[in-house]
Amino acid sequence: MAINKFIEEGILRPFKGKRIDDGCDLSLPLVVVNPRKGDIEVAASQSVTLVVWHDDAKECTLTLRLAPYARLSLTEVYASTKYASLVIEQAEGSECNATTVVLHGAHTAYETLLNGRHASFVMNAAVVATGFDHAQLSLVTRHNVADCKSNSTIKSIASGRAVAEFKGMVYVAQDAQRTDAKQLNRNIELGGGRVVSEPQLEIYADDVKCSHGSTVGQLDEQAIYYMRQRGISKESAERLMLEGFVGDVVAKCDIEPLADMLCEALQKRLNE
Repeated sequence: MAINKFIEEGILRPFKGKRIDDGCDLSLPLVVVNPRKGDIEVAASQSVTLVVWHDDAKECTLTLRLAPYARLSLTEVYASTKYASLVIEQAEGSECNATTVVLHGAHTAYETLLNGRHASFVMNAAVVATGFDHAQLSLVTRHNVADCKSNSTIKSIASGRAVAEFKGMVYVAQDAQRTDAKQLNRNIELGGGRVVSEPQLEIYADDVKCSHGSTVGQLDEQAIYYMRQRGISKESAERLMLEGFVGDVVAKCDIEPLADMLCEALQKRLNE
């Protein structure tokens, strides 16, 4: 298990509790490995870096609750094919910055509930589907009260006979005035790979700033030609472009050794 190396080297600290507060040793980022079902609360005004790591095939249901003014930096990695759901409940003034990397045909569902004013949620996700993978990521962001922000960017690559599927929903309740919500899904299809993208907005308030977008395309042939003119092979040029496309998502992970390992894992998957 790749994550064990980071635990043994003192880069990550295993966490098996239900509440992260002043009584926890937060000198290292925390990691939860292959959770099954449970709740984790981040105490008020607490700042936490948490990794959720999946490398088995067992179903997972997890709820993260952020108390008022809690700040969570979350990295979730799917290194195996599995079904998982994650609910994030955010109270007033809380902040969640999530980075998700899907390396195999996982089916993962996120639901974020912005239940307190001035809460903010940011997600950056990279999905790589190769061979016969069917990777699905769904994200529902619910703005239930006024003055909250959300911003999500989901990037997918599908190659071979794989399918990469994204289903997104931004919901804005009637009382959720002054909502600021953005959702973007960018995708690349290679060979016979197929992308399915379904971003949606459901808005019941008047004073809001909401946007969503979706793009599906191929690699930029002009950029590849430009690189080949400078002595880079076609295969290397394509690989560099793909690595750059999803690499900026991995760079959002603020645990540098983990980010480096994820970059290597993405490169390996893209070369399969």
